[in-house]
Amino acid sequence: MNRFTLLISRLLLVLAGMSLLAMMSLVVTNIIMRQLASSFGGTTEVVGWLTAVVVSSSLAYAQLTKAHIELDMLVARLPQRLQRLIQLLVAVVSLLFFTMVAFKLWEYGTFAMQRGALSQSLRLAIYPIIYLVAFGFTAFCLVLLMDVRDCLTQGREA
Repeated sequence: MNRFTLLISRLLLVLAGMSLLAMMSLVVTNIIMRQLASSFGGTTEVVGWLTAVVVSSSLAYAQLTKAHIELDMLVARLPQRLQRLIQLLVAVVSLLFFTMVAFKLWEYGTFAMQRGALSQSLRLAIYPIIYLVAFGFTAFCLVLLMDVRDCLTQGREA
């Protein structure tokens, strides 16, 4: 499970990096085109999609490597058992919340596909982007599930 989660997280991180590079290239090209001729339409829309992909695809790896900001000035002064309990509580609540987010994104992607929903500017189907974002959040939930498991096993060892 750990290797699988690491593999998925790294693949999504590569996707996030490629999306960020594409976003940067699109914005720079659009700026240059605006100076030389006329820029192409839909840049704002595509940058919005790529931003969603970058954020959702990088969440799992960030959680796996604990690359997020953690303010534990108060919690660090508490007894070790209480610290583990708080850590478990935060992991469980996060897992529940982001599982709901992922589920609703999958549901929304299916709804958009069935309705044939199109983007406003470019008139492209939006469900593939929604599914990609949902997959990123699902991978994030998998890492959170591992965190819950780790919290529970640490409690038994201590």
